[in-house]
Amino acid sequence: LNDRLVHLSHSCDLKPTARIPVADELRRQKVLHQICKDGVAHFGPFSNLVGYFNCRTDQQAAVNDLRDAINESSKSDPLWIIEAGEPDVICFALKDADAMKRKHVHVVSHHPGNDNAGDFFSWQQILDFGVTEHQIGDQNVGLKTPISPWEWAKEHRDKSIHWIWEQLAYAEQDGVVKFQTNHFDCSDAGMVYWWITGASQGGNNNATPAETKEMLLRDGA
Repeated sequence: LNDRLVHLSHSCDLKPTARIPVADELRRQKVLHQICKDGVAHFGPFSNLVGYFNCRTDQQAAVNDLRDAINESSKSDPLWIIEAGEPDVICFALKDADAMKRKHVHVVSHHPGNDNAGDFFSWQQILDFGVTEHQIGDQNVGLKTPISPWEWAKEHRDKSIHWIWEQLAYAEQDGVVKFQTNHFDCSDAGMVYWWITGASQGGNNNATPAETKEMLLRDGA
């Protein structure tokens, strides 16, 4: 499915929040950008991905890239957007896109904490563009877990699998988001899992670390 990835961006909370110190904000943006770079290296190549964008520092480029992806969509080749954060960049892109193309866009969400967190747009404004909404249910239920279900990946011989464990561990140790302490949280990945397993045609919206492991090790590694 690598050729299906057409846009990748991070740090979509466009306005800084006072509850996160400036130094932590800058550190986290830098880490997320490196994660995008490393993720592409581990799991690529992604033939239809032109780059990855820090929405905080390169907002217009991120919006333009997503707008172009919307404009390339069609009835037979729709665009599925995984909303793993605040929705403003999605709405900016929809606003700039060809009005006739918006109906080919599907937006996947799993939590109102993302939907209603926009600094510039409401969730309803996104829906008003005529996109298809998919609310798949809170993925924290199955994918925010104790650390132990991921121990199998810690020393895995596949460096890319071990890299996934390192990212989960970094997020747990980050300290800025307290609710991740003592938990490995890959809840946003549940939306991708749902899409891969069939999306609105029977996709699994109850993923757990065990099912994620089965998918990652589908070749028996």
